[in-house]
Order: sequence, then C-alpha cells, then structure tokens
Amino acid sequence: MKLYPFKLSKGAIIGCIAGIVLGLAGIGFTLFRIIVLELGFENANTLIQHIVIIVASLLAITIFSSILLRSTYKLTDSELILWFGFIKSSYKLQDMESIHLFTKSNKLVIYFKDEHYTVIVVKPEWFNEFTKDICSRNPKIRYDVSTAEIDDSNI
Repeated sequence: MKLYPFKLSKGAIIGCIAGIVLGLAGIGFTLFRIIVLELGFENANTLIQHIVIIVASLLAITIFSSILLRSTYKLTDSELILWFGFIKSSYKLQDMESIHLFTKSNKLVIYFKDEHYTVIVVKPEWFNEFTKDICSRNPKIRYDVSTAEIDDSNI
C-alpha cells in the first residue's frame, strides 16, 4: 500500500484554514454571548440560534480540517482509493485502460474501460513514481505522454 498526498492549491489551503478559523470564531462568539452577555437562554429563538451556530461551526471545523488532513490517494494491489476529506472514491486497477500525461497543462489523467476518466492531483514530481506504481500492479495499462507541438494560443 502506497499513499500519495493530494496536491491542494494555495487558495484551497487558505480557504480551508479560513473556514476553520471562522468555525472557531463562531463557537467563541456564541459562547461569549451565552456566558458573558447572558443571552443563551433568554428565549427559544436565541437558544435555537446558539445551537445552530455551534453545530454549523463544528461541522465547518470538521469538514475543512478533514480536507487538509485526509486528502490522499491510496494505492493497494487491486484498487486506487481517493480520500478527499470524508469523501471516498475507489477505482479498480483492472478497470483502468490507460494513463495519459498532458505535459502542456501538467495533468495526469486515468482513463477507464467504461469511457470515464479521473484527473490525478498530486505533485508533478510524483507523476512518474505514481504511474510506475500503478502500471506495476496492472501491466495491461497503457501509459502515454502528449506534448503540444503547435502553439494554440492564437486559436
């Protein structure tokens, strides 16, 4: 079993950190209102507001921290598993038809027998290792590389 961490963009990392900070701020502000301002049990509406804010803040903290901590590709002998936070997708190696590296866009794409595909988002330095690791587990997978020979910026 081999793990390849998901490569999140700087914007995604900043967004996740901001979501965690806002979740913590939401909990802190709500506790401040309940304890210091003594607004926690003033009426049913205020109580419900506080509960909803705390639950939403805990949910935001959980989701964003799971994306930062558990976004990875896990390669086993029979399948490729993608963990993106709580979301799990698995792809059987026997269903993979080819792996294609688009050098101009720096994207690694896996094509499957049923004509769907997935884009792999790991560090470009890991493309070769990742591809070799998959192909060693299923030698029927083709590996292709395309380089753009024409300048299509004027199209």
